[in-house]
Amino acid sequence: MKNKKTNVLMGHIVAGYPTKEMSVQAGFGICKGGAKYLEVQFPFSDPNADGTIIESACVEALKNGFKIEDGFDIIKNLSENTSSEILIVTYANIVYSYGIKNFVKRAKQCGAKGIIVPDLPFEEDEGLRKFALEEEIKVIELIAPGITPERIKKLSKTPSDFVYVVARTGITGKKTHINQDLFEWIEFVRSNCNKKIALGFGINSNSQIKALQGKVDIVVVGSYFVQKITSHKKNIQSFLQKYATDLLSF
Repeated sequence: MKNKKTNVLMGHIVAGYPTKEMSVQAGFGICKGGAKYLEVQFPFSDPNADGTIIESACVEALKNGFKIEDGFDIIKNLSENTSSEILIVTYANIVYSYGIKNFVKRAKQCGAKGIIVPDLPFEEDEGLRKFALEEEIKVIELIAPGITPERIKKLSKTPSDFVYVVARTGITGKKTHINQDLFEWIEFVRSNCNKKIALGFGINSNSQIKALQGKVDIVVVGSYFVQKITSHKKNIQSFLQKYATDLLSF
């Protein structure tokens, strides 16, 4: 199946970083800059899928007193004031501690459209997907290198309209090389999956996004935006809007 130009961007912020209000302003900027989706990460003390950029942001947000309810406040503000789809990214421990059913219900109340939980196995979700289906919240499935075709087919049967494909092994932040190996990996997933593909991990430049035209449906840019938030603590909304716009300008 061939795709048209890749022009769908998914951005990323860490809730409460560097402050609650500034994370909201950064989110507005990314959305105004053209992102159709925005991941709002609820910081966790041991974000094992994340590199140093996002990990450091999580640590600072927690040191500044981030609470789960702050994350939901941020989701509500963004969902009510932008047309972008707001997705929650978090780790299983946070969902469990809040109460799975309560977490999903609260996410729905605040306007979240989906949830991504990188460390929650499909077969051991303690009812998350069931509760999410009841609330019409999408659980976005992750597909990482090394997965079998059978597993991809199983994950592609869930209600979400796209899957999150991890571009390479390792953690977030390190730049991903756009090469034949990556294209073959994308095609392997596509040949076993009937959903749109959102590609993430190490996407941080306009040239990478250009190279992915026609290969994937959504590009996920995470650590890049968090790094820019770190660099611009004044006029954060306008700066983040510009960076998002520049990524899509070709």
